[in-house]
Amino acid sequence: MFDLFIRFRVTRPARPVTKSSTNSLKNTVDGEPVEQAPSKNTLLKIDEVPKWYDVNPFIISGYRNESNSFLGSLASWTYLHNETCNIYSHLIPAVVSVFAQSFMYEHVRTRYPNLTSFDWSVLSLQLLTATVCLAVSTLYHTLLNHSPSVSHRWLHFDYLGIMTLILGNFISGLHFGFYCDPTLKYTYWSLIFTLASATTALLVSPWFRDPSWRTFRLMSFICTGLSAFAPIGHGTLIWGPEFLSNIGVPYYLLEGLLLIIGCFFWERRAPERYFPGKFDIWGHSHTIWHIFVTLSIGAHIMGLMSALEYAYMRSSCRVALS
Repeated sequence: MFDLFIRFRVTRPARPVTKSSTNSLKNTVDGEPVEQAPSKNTLLKIDEVPKWYDVNPFIISGYRNESNSFLGSLASWTYLHNETCNIYSHLIPAVVSVFAQSFMYEHVRTRYPNLTSFDWSVLSLQLLTATVCLAVSTLYHTLLNHSPSVSHRWLHFDYLGIMTLILGNFISGLHFGFYCDPTLKYTYWSLIFTLASATTALLVSPWFRDPSWRTFRLMSFICTGLSAFAPIGHGTLIWGPEFLSNIGVPYYLLEGLLLIIGCFFWERRAPERYFPGKFDIWGHSHTIWHIFVTLSIGAHIMGLMSALEYAYMRSSCRVALS
């Protein structure tokens, strides 16, 4: 969810023209009005889009034409429309995440010379899953106007990307949180993998594709994320609240709070619900959701760094495990 600096323009075959989508695109020949095919960057209003579009009823304009072309959809990176902010709000963090791999590697290798390959692999996995989630989200929003089949396929990929990030967060958080109790760690790894697999199977089922299941899909993600309270509560009972502070749990709670706030904007479709047509391009709910997702990734990484610091301070445990 990359190629930030590649800019190009593509001329695609014009799709069939309808009266509703070309009222303002008329010319005259011998005094008679003639309808012309819209150009690739002609934007549509909500009552002009194809029936299969999953529109936000409070976003009135800025919709792209159906492209039926991967290159045509990619070319929409070069002009403003109502998915531009959704695309770039995850494209830019995805690119940053790629470069962060190298920066983090140098940082942790310098600070922790005895860092094991497995520990680095877990850190790297978290960044990789974040990159996958952000990149797939970018491509999903890019290809929303391609065709019904491609749009639905990439919606499923988007769900998979989100679940991949959730798995990456759990695996990394549990690894350093239960660093000295591998049995407990592997138990929770198995549980979250099972839960994530079941949630993914539900989300990609055709039964839940209809927009009426929108809230259900959101709650599926929230419930999967809230399952993090099981190992947090377990750790509190075993080691007490001070231990949780040392393994980054305050940052993980911040991560959860950021996601809940973002979910609120997404589910309520605020602020565009209260000012229809005013946030068609900039600042609508889905972009706000994307921003909070990105912030939550940052909070999780800060929690991991705190847990890594604590794990390597407990050298006796680390040596015993190695």
